[in-house]
Amino acid sequence: MCDPRFLDSKYRWNLIQSMLQQEIANNKNTIICLQELSGTMLPKIRLFFHRLNYILFHKLYGQSGNDYMGVGIAIPAAMKLTSVSFINIGNQIRSHLRDKQSNIFAMANKLWKDFVDKYTPNAFDPWEVAMSKTNILVFLQVVVDRTPLCIGTYHMPNMWRTPDVMMILASMVKDIMLALAADKNVILAGDFNTKPSDEYYRVITERGFVRGRLPKSRNYKISYQPNADQVLKSAYREKNGVEPAFTNFATTSGEPSFCATLDYIFFNGRLMVEKVLRLPNWPRGKSYPDATHPSDHLMIAASFRFF
Repeated sequence: MCDPRFLDSKYRWNLIQSMLQQEIANNKNTIICLQELSGTMLPKIRLFFHRLNYILFHKLYGQSGNDYMGVGIAIPAAMKLTSVSFINIGNQIRSHLRDKQSNIFAMANKLWKDFVDKYTPNAFDPWEVAMSKTNILVFLQVVVDRTPLCIGTYHMPNMWRTPDVMMILASMVKDIMLALAADKNVILAGDFNTKPSDEYYRVITERGFVRGRLPKSRNYKISYQPNADQVLKSAYREKNGVEPAFTNFATTSGEPSFCATLDYIFFNGRLMVEKVLRLPNWPRGKSYPDATHPSDHLMIAASFRFF
């Protein structure tokens, strides 16, 4: 468990400010992707970026229980911005689903499905669960050194108990990002709640892997055809040959410590990774946050150049 001193929001915010300021000061054209923004902290975060002459594009989609958690991207105010989109991935999934039956048959089928769902807890439709998620993909297109660059950030729902749902979400967010980029240079960063050994990591990074692996639907006809030929590369794996040893370290009362890589900077196009922020090989202490880590997730960073 964390020392309560290090869970204090003021203490954590001071560390976060210092880390972000250092990245902005030490690198040119720094773009910041944020996950788990909260309604309480948002005014401070907006003011922080305003003072640094940055603009924050954000969307909160959570509920009161998680302080309306959301995501955002901050860019220098001087950077040319050509488009902004906030995409609800669940709604995009819904647009690809059609009821298998119509009219009276659809009504009867729905009544039967509701009865089965009520008395058979394991009888669920992964497509229905996936489209119910409200997580937002923030997508910006900017121009850097006269070259278009598409930036996205996303926080994948933590659905590790239902891997079929994770497969759908991973495939959909990757395909939407590439479709929006339309063959331009693209970077997608975020907390994907996905380990490098998971199948849904391979959906994002391995050409052809998704073919035949998306689950069936009990209730819908699915028009979505995954793009198995276009995938993304991971900045850390490209630069170091492997993913980081971990990016998340947390200990919950009564549970074993969790330590794994869940966060990534994916990319595609005419981009070369020049460097990545060095990360530790193993956590120190009993749990994060601690005296020097403001979150249970490590900050990750990569520098790119066009070629």
